[in-house]
This record gives sequence, structure tokens and C-alpha cells, in this order.
Amino acid sequence: MIKFPVIRLKLPAIIQDRVDQHYLDVSLSRLIPLFVLVVFGVLIGLVFETGVDHPYDKVIHIGFFALLTLSIHAFFCCRLRISALVAFALGIAGEVVQGFLPHHQMSLPDTFANAIGVALTVALIALIRSETRQALHDKQDDLDLTQMGLEPVRTRYLSGSSEERPDSSSDK
Repeated sequence: MIKFPVIRLKLPAIIQDRVDQHYLDVSLSRLIPLFVLVVFGVLIGLVFETGVDHPYDKVIHIGFFALLTLSIHAFFCCRLRISALVAFALGIAGEVVQGFLPHHQMSLPDTFANAIGVALTVALIALIRSETRQALHDKQDDLDLTQMGLEPVRTRYLSGSSEERPDSSSDK
């Protein structure tokens, strides 16, 4: 597994009094989803006109909110449910704000696309966790051939000497 560098920053004393951790873990593995989200948002904002429907609008919503959920979950080290609820609430709030902006429109299909992006990330993280948990839980059992009435095959490793060869005879 890849080890990413970890930078630990001391939190201010007022926050240290209220939380158990005395540092904020700002490791590269926690910052990568946030960086990808920012790059994705900037590129989509530069390539497509905002507020105008285009063929890939729902795909963009799904991708952005999937990355947003992953970023919240990774950066803030919170529970999966909390990161999903925060991302979904941000999606609803964003659609409500768009209703008040000129050249933008609030739409229910966009909200559903946001929810699909959140749900896909939650499902993927839950699947990875369950597979990891199952792999750690399952131990590899050695086969007991005698219990099945079988015997292991006797193997000989030939090194070239005449004593080890079963077909060679010393009567030449």
C-alpha cells in the first residue's frame, strides 16, 4: 500500500480544549479528492457556460457531487452518513440559490442527479469497506486432506544424483 506524507498542524488552543485531537491530519491522501474536486469544478466552469442546459449537465452533476461527498468524507474524517447528508444538503442549497440568480434555474432533475452522485460514492465506499472487512475476517484455512480420505502426493526433487532417481539402476 502506498504511504503518503503526513503533515500535522497544531490546532489553536481554543479548539484543542474542545477536541481530542491536538493536530489536524493534512495528509496527501486526504487532500487529493479535494484537489480533484477543485480542478473538476474549474474545468467544467471554464468549458461549459453555467446555467445553460447542455447534454452532459446531469453527468456533470453526478460527477461533481460524487467528488464532493468523497472530499468531505476524506478531508473532515467524518462518518459516511454525515458526509452524505452534508453533500446532499449542499446540493439542495445550491439549487435553491440558483432559483434566485439571473440566468440560472432551479431544477428538480438536477437535485436528483446530485443525489445519485452522493449515493454512488456512498455505495462505493460501503462496498470497499465491506470487502476489506470480509477479507480481514476470512482466514485462509489449510486443507486437511486426511479428513477427506486423501493423502498428499509424495514428490521427489531430482538434483541429478543417481540415488534420487527412481528409474535409474546401479547395475550398468
